[in-house]
Amino acid sequence: MLKAIEWLSFYDLTVTGTEQMLGDIAEIVQSGDERGNHMTVRFRLPSGLEIWGLPTENAYGGEWDLGPTWNYLVFDDKTFLVDTGKSGTARKLLEMTESAGVSSSGLDFVILSHGHEDHDGGLAEIVKTTRARVKAHWIYDRLIRFYPEHAPADHRKSFPATCWRCFMPESFSNRHCLLYQQERSRLTIEPISDEDSMLSQNTQIYHLPGHSPDAIAIIVNDEAIIVGDTVLPGITPIPSREDIFEDVREILKPHISVAQSVYGLRAYIRSLKQLREIGAKSPDLLILPAHRFFYNNHWNEINLKARIDELIDHHIERCADVLRILKQGPKTAKDITVEHFDEPLLKGFGIMMAENEIISHCELMAAAGDLIGINGGRYAATGTSNFEDLIRSV
Repeated sequence: MLKAIEWLSFYDLTVTGTEQMLGDIAEIVQSGDERGNHMTVRFRLPSGLEIWGLPTENAYGGEWDLGPTWNYLVFDDKTFLVDTGKSGTARKLLEMTESAGVSSSGLDFVILSHGHEDHDGGLAEIVKTTRARVKAHWIYDRLIRFYPEHAPADHRKSFPATCWRCFMPESFSNRHCLLYQQERSRLTIEPISDEDSMLSQNTQIYHLPGHSPDAIAIIVNDEAIIVGDTVLPGITPIPSREDIFEDVREILKPHISVAQSVYGLRAYIRSLKQLREIGAKSPDLLILPAHRFFYNNHWNEINLKARIDELIDHHIERCADVLRILKQGPKTAKDITVEHFDEPLLKGFGIMMAENEIISHCELMAAAGDLIGINGGRYAATGTSNFEDLIRSV
């Protein structure tokens, strides 16, 4: 059964290998299956620092297979864990940290790449067991709390701000998500501000919103970068939607005043470009993604600059196809979704995920003046094609 599913696109894109072979620096301590489940991998950086990859199962059932969530144990002057897997995997993750030589009391802190359930689902249990401190971007700390006075006037009043635009039906959310949301809302978070760039002696963080407003990347000694879901091999993260900001404006003020600064495709493209600059300056960085790192019995290495160019081109092509569809006449986001995506990808909850992605692209094209919203929740093309210039200039 699908639960608080990760927002990922359905298209496989080209995987670009790096000159540095992972096999030269990756030591497989524990073998796993063809998707990477149950593996334990030690990465030895040239400086002597170590990062351990500890993937936890991420199966939601049905057609959704992202491979496991790759959590990372970093040995610097402080020992810390990046992400905690989905709900129900914390015990296995702690067993893996112990196999890496870190006892339940040996973690200095846990830090989250972003607040999606397959990344923080095990957080409450890990904190309960280890008493480790928790660090996350300050937006995460705000959005996991309950604000019934600001919540929409429906059942979402009983959920934190992160869930107010969830497309899952009430019965599903109450059954599968409420306990997880309640547990994490009780946690004490040490919020990271945009100015707090150093996490430990050799570790720097970057705020990279778009896929999620609280997303960060973590650079270890200018040798490796943990990118969460911002850049993945083979699959593309779904951007968030700018219109979500209207629900949470009161919660994020006064720090965030414009939706596109942390939500939507424009925020995501901006973050990709920031990562691209990092990749251009440090072409030998080891890229550590959260999904599909090892899949189909092989490593999927990422050249950061080349992969980001692919991702940006992918979103340009999608916008172009949306305009092509709208040339036939005004359509709803669902109409566009059905025409744009292959039918097998729209089964079950797929249609709702895909529609959210299409809306994020329509928001960007509306900002570019290429389409407008009209009656009945429909979009109409204006006759211009300014979206590519906007994407290139973001």
